[in-house]
Amino acid sequence: MAISEYNHYKTITKFMEADFLVLGNIFMSYVEEIIFGLEVEDISYFCFHLANDNYTKNCYSKLSYRIEKLLKQTDQKLYPNLFDGFSNLLIYLKEPIVRENDEQYRKENYEFWRKKVCLDPELIRSGSFRKYLL
Repeated sequence: MAISEYNHYKTITKFMEADFLVLGNIFMSYVEEIIFGLEVEDISYFCFHLANDNYTKNCYSKLSYRIEKLLKQTDQKLYPNLFDGFSNLLIYLKEPIVRENDEQYRKENYEFWRKKVCLDPELIRSGSFRKYLL
C-alpha cells in the first residue's frame, strides 16, 4: 500500500477503533490486516461468531456499515489498494448475513469453535462460547 493510501486510511479512520472495542483487539487487528492486503486464516470464523453473538452483533453490524461508508469515501483510482482492502473486508463481514440459512456453513463454524473452546478453559467459562459445546 502506497504511503498516500495509508495516510488517507489514517485520516478517514481516526478514532474509529474506540467505537468497536467490544469486538476485541485481536479481531480489530485482523480487520486492519485485511484492509492492508494481508490474509487472515480464521477471519471468517471470527465474523460468524461476532455476527451471531448477542453481546457483539449490534457492534459488528455497525462496523460493517462503517466499512461500507469508508469504501464509498475511497476513490478507487486514487487509492486502489485501500479500495480493494475495504472491499475484501466487506466480503468477510457480510458472509454471516448472506449465509445465515446455510446449515453446512453454520455446522462448520460450530465445529471450529467447539474445538477451540474445548482446548481453552477461559473460553469454556465464557457465556459467549458455551453455545458451541451443546
